[in-house]
Amino acid sequence: MQPYKQHPIYGIAVSEPGKRWRPKGLVFAPDLNCTLEVRRLEASDLIFTTKKPAEEQALKLCKAWIDAKESESHSAVKDSDFPKVKL
Repeated sequence: MQPYKQHPIYGIAVSEPGKRWRPKGLVFAPDLNCTLEVRRLEASDLIFTTKKPAEEQALKLCKAWIDAKESESHSAVKDSDFPKVKL
């Protein structure tokens, strides 16, 4: 497990028939006192012939999800959401 933007993330490779591997990423809540899973990410269309690249791809999935959620939260509040005040 490794931290990314205060979220613990974990990338695993799930064994598939034919000695192939599918990435699965787990994102946990940023609270260090608990291990609450907040998102499980799977890419069923991505299959790898070795375990390590599948694990690396799983971490990329986690990071991309966290970045997207962070981007959503930043764009949710815009300057136009606040009333104009004259001083």
